[in-house]
Amino acid sequence: GMAGYREEAAFATWVHSIVARAAVDHLRKQKRWRVEAQVAYANLCAGSEELSGEVVAAASAPDFAYEVREHISYCFACVGRSLPPDEQAALVMRDVMDLSAKETSTVLGISDSVLRHRLAAARTAMQDRYAGLCALLSKQGICHQCEGLKMLAPEDKRGGPFPDVSDYAERAAVAREAEPGSMATLHDIFWRRTKEAEDTGAGSTTPDSGCGEDADD
Repeated sequence: GMAGYREEAAFATWVHSIVARAAVDHLRKQKRWRVEAQVAYANLCAGSEELSGEVVAAASAPDFAYEVREHISYCFACVGRSLPPDEQAALVMRDVMDLSAKETSTVLGISDSVLRHRLAAARTAMQDRYAGLCALLSKQGICHQCEGLKMLAPEDKRGGPFPDVSDYAERAAVAREAEPGSMATLHDIFWRRTKEAEDTGAGSTTPDSGCGEDADD
C-alpha cells in the first residue's frame, strides 16, 4: 500500500543522499580543473608522440565515429570540473540527472534557498566560461578542436551538423540526453590524460594545436 511505497521512497532518497554526499566529498578532495583544461591537454598531446599516438589509435578503431552530441556532453563535464564542488554537484543533479529541486536539496541536505543560490552561481559560471572558452577556440563559430576531432573520423562517420548550443540551457540539454557511445574509448583517454595534466598544472592554456590534427601529414 501507500505506507510501503512511502517507506521505499524514503529509503531510496536516503540511499541517494549517502551516495551523493560521498560523491561531493570525493569532489572536494579533487583538484579543480582550469577552465582551459582541454586546451592544455591538446597542446601537450600535439607535442608528444605518445599522447597523439594513442588518440590516433583510438580514432582509427573500427567502431569509432564522431558524434558531436556525445562530445558536447564530455566537454560539459570537463568545464563543470572547474566549478566549486558544491556547485558542480547541484548542477549535475538538477541539470544533467534531471532531479527535481526538492529531490536535489533533499539529497544534498541543503535548503531550497541554498540550492537556488548554488544553481544560479553554477549556471552563470558555466555560461561565462563557455563564452570565454569558445571565443578563445572558435573559428567561424565552431570550436576548432571539435572540428578537428570530427576530421579524424572517416568521412562516413563524422555525424551530423554542430547544434546551436550557444545558450547554457541548450548545452545542458545535450549533456543530459547524450549517452556514451562510439567516442567512449577516446573520451576515456582524454579524461585520464587531462586529469594527469590538471593534477600537475602542466600544459599551456593558449590555443596552439589540436591533438592528432596533423596525423595524416
